[in-house]
Amino acid sequence: MNTPFYIARKYFFSSKKINYVHILSLVSQFGIAIGTIALVLVMSVFNGFENLVLDMYNVFDPHIKVTSNEGKNFDSDEVNKVIGDIDGVANFSSVLEEKILVEYNSKQYIAVLKGVDENYRELTNFDSLIVDGGYIDDFKSNNVAMVGRGIAYYLSMHIGSVFDNLRVYLPNRDSKNLFKLEKAFTSSSISPVGVFGVQQEIDSKYIIVPLNFVQDLINRDKYVSAIEIKLKSSDSMINIQNILKEKLDSKYLIQNRFEQQEFLYKILNTERLVVVIILLFIVLIASFNIISSLIILIIDKKKDIESLFNFGFENHSIKKVFIYKSMLGVFAGSFSGIIIGFILAYLQQEFGLIKMGVGSFVIDAYPVSIRLNDIIIIQLIVLLIGLLASWFTSRLMLNRV
Repeated sequence: MNTPFYIARKYFFSSKKINYVHILSLVSQFGIAIGTIALVLVMSVFNGFENLVLDMYNVFDPHIKVTSNEGKNFDSDEVNKVIGDIDGVANFSSVLEEKILVEYNSKQYIAVLKGVDENYRELTNFDSLIVDGGYIDDFKSNNVAMVGRGIAYYLSMHIGSVFDNLRVYLPNRDSKNLFKLEKAFTSSSISPVGVFGVQQEIDSKYIIVPLNFVQDLINRDKYVSAIEIKLKSSDSMINIQNILKEKLDSKYLIQNRFEQQEFLYKILNTERLVVVIILLFIVLIASFNIISSLIILIIDKKKDIESLFNFGFENHSIKKVFIYKSMLGVFAGSFSGIIIGFILAYLQQEFGLIKMGVGSFVIDAYPVSIRLNDIIIIQLIVLLIGLLASWFTSRLMLNRV
């Protein structure tokens, strides 16, 4: 039998009298519980916002993107053959992007013209992004476009005028006399047949058109700027990326979804770290309650300590008594905090009890995503802080008793 733990359990569950020692112990447990609840709720809400932001980008970003290291555009035949032989690839699409000047009813805007082939609709599930009108493949003409919601708003493309033509201007790379305006640009007319919405950065940047339209505009039949790949399972993303790196030359840049938005992921990870550090200070402040309650307990049990010495208990065994007793309080506070925090987060996740407030938001209520690994890490961190506080306090105090 573990005698120090038995004595510690007796101290913890003692109900013979309620005095300042018990009250202080309950206060320390309450502080730990509040800190743990705060950690669970804030991390769950942060996860919810992170998932919301990433879902917006992931709708538009492929699992893997192949571009050229040696230039802007490349011939896609070699890459298409390699990708077609890889098991685990669900679909892939050739795209060609060009920066253009678009003009509509005397308004001008700098945008990116993104030419896509017939596979792109399935690659991105684009139908779910359509705000108004139809998709480009629903029309026989190549001179049709899906316009980002931000661009459509800036150009005042209302429902009544959505089928008016846009004029696009592209620098003419083959022109020998760039000082003559009529030769410096290649231009064409396109009909906006629909408006799509993903998120502000994308909506204010892209106009989607058929791939052949952009290839004809730059006079490059087989050239593309990227090949976007959709996988059967996102779990195989890194593995298939490595396979592509082995089979393709170094002249190709092969990026997974994380590398395509590297800056965004760095920001999210940095914010997560800052949030955790700030909340850990809350738990550290709560740990002062552990220290104070343990100090009072040791002073209150001074006669018991002397009796234990008389019974032959060694100093380290008596330290264990108070460490165990303190850790029982830490565990009770952190575990109850985990349970309460989980329940509150679950209620917010299912019912959206707390709303975002007045304003124009993508969602009505604060988003929540509960992750088991976060809960485990929070519990371990709180227990570790409690253990360190209990050990140092017991060691210092018992050496003075």
